[in-house]
Amino acid sequence: MRWIWAAVVVVVLAAANLSASDPSTTLSFESLSSQQQQQQQESDQSDALIATIFATIDHLDIVNGAAGAAETQLLQHRTVRWFDGEPATLCGAPPASEHSECFAPPERPTDRHQWDGALAGAGLILYGSVAKLDRYACLFEPAGTYLLVDEPSRSPLEQAHLRRLLGTLWTTRGAYRVYVRARGQLYGYDPFRRPAGADEYGALVQLEDGRPLPTVPLTDFGGYPLRIEVFRSVYSNPDERASASKADQITYSGPDVMARDVFCRALNVTVIPVPADRDLFGDRLPNGSFTGALGRLVRREVDIVFTGFFIKDYFARDVEFTAGLYSDAVCCLVRKASRIPEALLPLYIFPGDIWALLGALGLACASVWALLRWCVRHIKPPAGGLWSRRHRLAVLFNLPRSLRAAGPVRRTVQLYVDSFILLVSAPYQRFTRSGVERLFLTGLLLVSLIFVSLYTSGLAAVFVNPLYYPDIGTLQQLDESGMAIPVKYRGFLDDVFAVNYSRLMDSLRARMQHLPAKESMLARVARLGNIATVTRRTTLALDNAIYLTTRQLHMVPECPRTYNLAYVMPHRSAFGEQFNKVLLRLVGGGLVDHWIEEARYGWTLRDWRVARRMMESNFKVLTVLDMQFAFYVLAIGLAVSVAVIGAELVHFHRAHRGDGHGINVLLRK
Repeated sequence: MRWIWAAVVVVVLAAANLSASDPSTTLSFESLSSQQQQQQQESDQSDALIATIFATIDHLDIVNGAAGAAETQLLQHRTVRWFDGEPATLCGAPPASEHSECFAPPERPTDRHQWDGALAGAGLILYGSVAKLDRYACLFEPAGTYLLVDEPSRSPLEQAHLRRLLGTLWTTRGAYRVYVRARGQLYGYDPFRRPAGADEYGALVQLEDGRPLPTVPLTDFGGYPLRIEVFRSVYSNPDERASASKADQITYSGPDVMARDVFCRALNVTVIPVPADRDLFGDRLPNGSFTGALGRLVRREVDIVFTGFFIKDYFARDVEFTAGLYSDAVCCLVRKASRIPEALLPLYIFPGDIWALLGALGLACASVWALLRWCVRHIKPPAGGLWSRRHRLAVLFNLPRSLRAAGPVRRTVQLYVDSFILLVSAPYQRFTRSGVERLFLTGLLLVSLIFVSLYTSGLAAVFVNPLYYPDIGTLQQLDESGMAIPVKYRGFLDDVFAVNYSRLMDSLRARMQHLPAKESMLARVARLGNIATVTRRTTLALDNAIYLTTRQLHMVPECPRTYNLAYVMPHRSAFGEQFNKVLLRLVGGGLVDHWIEEARYGWTLRDWRVARRMMESNFKVLTVLDMQFAFYVLAIGLAVSVAVIGAELVHFHRAHRGDGHGINVLLRK
């Protein structure tokens, strides 16, 4: 040990002699000390900013590094996970079980695990080179906070290259809280700032003590370009006049478009319209990827889609709904029942129960009349009457000669026939002379007058307004019809009919099938008639109201599902809070409902010509064809009369077969 101390003393004396003999050496030591002090001061400021950045974060992930003396204070009282690996290992490996622990010693743990995804709102500290920042893109999420430690770094930092890397992370991953610590400085990226003289948004900022950190603007985005997609739906229809002037771009109109315009003016953003995909809403492919608007949201090619989506599970974990805007129901659709032939229209003036009531009323009135006549027959005749009792009753009841000698059954049957004749206001030849019967028959004629007037007015109505057979009115009737239910969008197969809710729902769900045909599904149902489909109630009532106006389709009143609708944006979007604030103000102020009512009124005016033609067609001139029922009844009556006459002739011929004058006698009668 003595020789070690001797060597130390020699070195110290040599350094003292050198400093005493050469004053320039002393100045170099002083300048070196000032640079170290400056670097130490910058490092302290950087540590203070890092502590401010991660102040509200309780979970930290550390990748490819150990905590130094500066980070030890940062990791205290936080949950820390440690990971090791190259980008290909971390991003491509399957998830592993996490290892969480409260950091106590500054030593580097030896048990590391592969990356299994950042926790919601967690922070990450990555030790590596700036050049490999884009290779670690899978580690970045929009809601996380990230720090890349690039120390020690001997190569000079190219700020333009760093700005491009951070800008790529913002556009592809939606992460903007990404900070880089290099050469004692702390850098960040502000996507909403446009450097002076630049055309694009996004600036690299050097963070200093006292300056605010990059954040999403609260109300004014300063013209920031926002990628917005709108495609054809119920509340967003292509504007034919505007599209004709701009052949390369389709413009839309409707409540969704009006909400988009007001939304953009409120936030002061510039709309970058994204052309609609041919798959519109999108669908999930067998390999797990998505097409249409869902695929663009997953790939973060758009910032928000201003077309209402049902708030339901689309099996896409990278999309998120905005605040709910309006609601709509999903209903079943079938072809309108066939029209009742004109020859049978008079039978459908009254429903079946009214016809039954009319028949029961005729039987009841005939029974009352028979009771009254029985009472009159058994009244004692006045003494000294000039007529016999039988002759007096025959004259009193005004009976024909054929009924005077007939039995009681024949006279009772005739009363029932006469009651129905009076009830339908048919011509009646022999009216009774009995005052009691006349009083009763007067009331019967008043009742018949009501029924006949209703029948006459109904007869005119059924010829003016066409009648149809009963439509399918419930889901139970739809199930009993046995119709298949093809749908154009696969999303309807998921939960339109509730799973394991009832046997009826399970049966209807089993009949659904995906049919991606180019033909409109509504037109297909109207053309075939042996299938049903599922569509939004608003779609049928507004956008395709022509099918209802022309009586081609019928919507089952019992709708199986009701949804809330909202717009869609990428999962954990940095704009989520600001977007929802503006949309909730639009809903709370009643603007969305007002625009929807305006759209309904506009669609009514658009289809007014068709509706007017339908109304004009209701006023028709009655022809002989419209009166075929009366001719059918007349023909049936004549045929029955001929048959009865023929039967009487045959019966009389058989009864008087030996009498040559039988037929002549019958004809004389």
